[in-house]
Amino acid sequence: MAPSKAVTAAPYCMTITFEIAPEDEAVFNDVYDNDHIPTIMKLDGVTEVIRFKDTGPNEKGLLVYTAVYFMSKENLHLTDEWKALSDTGRWMPEIRPKVKSRARRTGPVVARFTK
Repeated sequence: MAPSKAVTAAPYCMTITFEIAPEDEAVFNDVYDNDHIPTIMKLDGVTEVIRFKDTGPNEKGLLVYTAVYFMSKENLHLTDEWKALSDTGRWMPEIRPKVKSRARRTGPVVARFTK
């Protein structure tokens, strides 16, 4: 199967992986899905967000969640607009203190496969 050349719709991708304590999982998901993502989606250039969870806790007993952001602009997450939206709502006061670790990766989409 050949990769799709229709990468132009969202030619950039960013993943953010979080470690969360099991007791914080419900509020993390509530705020992420109902507050943080809808706020970030207001930003011109964010086209899609996919979230997933590892199948089990890691070796520290923490839950691992990853969000995949598809963006039409390179380094959108470094703009003042992104930072301002990211700091609004419940995310900063309720979730950031609960995050045990965060890892971010960014770069261009080089191929996309669909069926």
